[in-house]
Amino acid sequence: MSLLQTVLVDGGPGRIGRWLRTLVRDRATLPRLYDFKHGSERTVIALVMQSRDNSITVFPQRTPWGWRLTSRQGHGEPNPTWIPVAHDAVRRMAARMRGGYPGGTIGEPFERPMTAHFIGGCTIGDSPSTGVVDPYQRLYGYEGLHVVDGSAISANLGVNPSLTITAQAERAMAFWPNKGEPDPRPPLGSPYRRLEPVAPRRPVVPPDAPAALRLPIVGVG
Repeated sequence: MSLLQTVLVDGGPGRIGRWLRTLVRDRATLPRLYDFKHGSERTVIALVMQSRDNSITVFPQRTPWGWRLTSRQGHGEPNPTWIPVAHDAVRRMAARMRGGYPGGTIGEPFERPMTAHFIGGCTIGDSPSTGVVDPYQRLYGYEGLHVVDGSAISANLGVNPSLTITAQAERAMAFWPNKGEPDPRPPLGSPYRRLEPVAPRRPVVPPDAPAALRLPIVGVG
């Protein structure tokens, strides 16, 4: 991941020129940016999350060296090529650390921002015309195939999606029948019906274990 970073330069006209001048000015610092052996020990990654309605579309592209996955602007407002408050926060963090140095990603000088969490693409819908998976996260048109990762999230959360992915996956798995029992879910393509979770016949975590799930976690009034 050290190869993904470079010196930090703000956006706007002449960005590439400012980036080159900063590289020359701070050339003595560059070995610290590209310290592959100690990179994970010396680097703090500042990940900025936003809840704006924007997107990118990924598609395959043929190159002289074979196929690659690339992207273009999708629906919504254009994706920002830099976020001023993020640059300010990184510089403040570096100033408070002993020997800290602010950095950015290598695509930023060329107006190519980087995203860390791809979500959407196989969103939940009540029919194949409105989504890719049904409310139980079964893939339309492919009996038995389920999608339970970040692609099933329907909107930009503005925060790290890991807990949402976990919650949706746990909900989807809670409707799976035990082996040999009937499936409580309606047939694929049927209208949504609220279901009670299926109690596991032989749970991996027994109900009396310290790590067992107990609901409600807090009292609900």
